[in-house]
Amino acid sequence: MGKGSAVFLILGFLCAMLLSGCGSSEEYPKSEIIFEGEYVLEGTENIEFIFYKDSTLKVVQSGVYEFSKGENGNLLRICFDDTSRELPEDYSYTDYQVEQKGRYVYLTFFSENVEEEQQPMMLKLLSGTDGLAGGEYFTGTYQIGRDGDSYQYIFSEDGTVVLQIKERYYAKDDSLTLSDDSGSTDYKYELTDEQMKINNLMGETILSLRKK
Repeated sequence: MGKGSAVFLILGFLCAMLLSGCGSSEEYPKSEIIFEGEYVLEGTENIEFIFYKDSTLKVVQSGVYEFSKGENGNLLRICFDDTSRELPEDYSYTDYQVEQKGRYVYLTFFSENVEEEQQPMMLKLLSGTDGLAGGEYFTGTYQIGRDGDSYQYIFSEDGTVVLQIKERYYAKDDSLTLSDDSGSTDYKYELTDEQMKINNLMGETILSLRKK
């Protein structure tokens, strides 16, 4: 597996982790312990955790995108490699078939080596230009899925793209709860001046973050 594929899988795992909870719609309490600052996921430079003193958190992964022509229309190609370290010829892209249906855009994973039917990802335009079906660089922000705007793709006309996850955090003692529109999940954490480790309830480290 290439370095780019590994980074992509890290983000896929991260999304699955943050989606795994089953919370309620009650108002989020303010965290008893306040974090403030920017952290980078160790082993990468393009996945950041940004904690704010109002008990919110943004997880941001930056990458690049382009379009190509497929047999059934435009293909959106997204690369979440660390482009500060990689050469363009080494980028690992993931291809999606683009389909516009009313006010929604559907992205379906595309690969000539995958024969089984893929579940499409639904996007809803939040701001900017609805440019995914146009096949040209544009500036626009899309909500991913139907459950609120916690998960977003942010496209820019310069060919960059950001996958952003908006969370609420609640920390008390060594416990940490992360919540979004899909629910909440409980963790343990360890904090030093230079590092934060997010562990599962068994004490196993899931994410190791380095202070930026």
